[in-house]
Amino acid sequence: MKRYLLLLAGLAVATAASADDHATRLALARETIAAMHADKMFDAMAGQMKQMAGQLSPLPASATPEQRKKFEEIQAKALDLSMGSIKSLMAKMDEVYANVYSEAELRAMKAFFVSPEGQSMLAKQPQVMAQVMPLVQEMQRDLLPKMKQLAEDAKANP
Repeated sequence: MKRYLLLLAGLAVATAASADDHATRLALARETIAAMHADKMFDAMAGQMKQMAGQLSPLPASATPEQRKKFEEIQAKALDLSMGSIKSLMAKMDEVYANVYSEAELRAMKAFFVSPEGQSMLAKQPQVMAQVMPLVQEMQRDLLPKMKQLAEDAKANP
């Protein structure tokens, strides 16, 4: 019985230490994500998504003003839904970071992102994205007809 009680006490201590460790990692994860300026990246991504949405689904020139208005309303709603989902996902990133990264890794990441080099990297991300986005759009333009053909082939040859 004494061994059983000692085992339970040891388990309780280990569980408490593990919870404290997780709480520490969670706090560090939040600090790291804040140092990464994730909120600014989200805002920039939202702007880019709006721009891409307009380019990827243009209306035909023959569309009536009513059709254009309806299309813009649906597009805005779809974008709002997407942004809401992404924002919800980002709100859970601290938990993901705390589960994946060790305390030492989180401390190192945070140290990098608050350093001049880390801040410079973050500040240059819009330039990187400005150069990557046309490449992504080109890839999508090339891929879309191939995907359509693949779907047509699948329909023709069940």
